[in-house]
Amino acid sequence: MGDQRTFEENLSRLEEIIGQLEKGDVPLSDSLSLFEEGVQLVHRCSKQLDAAEARIAKLVTNEQGEVKIVPLDLEGESKRS
Repeated sequence: MGDQRTFEENLSRLEEIIGQLEKGDVPLSDSLSLFEEGVQLVHRCSKQLDAAEARIAKLVTNEQGEVKIVPLDLEGESKRS
């Protein structure tokens, strides 16, 4: 069921859980359940981000005119050849 949620939905739920836990008025057993759900959501979000990163690529033409797919450099750290 949770695996069907979008990244944004999972992140929103995670933010709700964090808010509830930060208030400090949730009983211990409920806090533990919320924490477990939060950990699962972090893993799901991480997997979703990894999948999105794998899909993000750009086409680059090298000096020989060949087209190759390279990872998109969002931080501008890789050197271009």
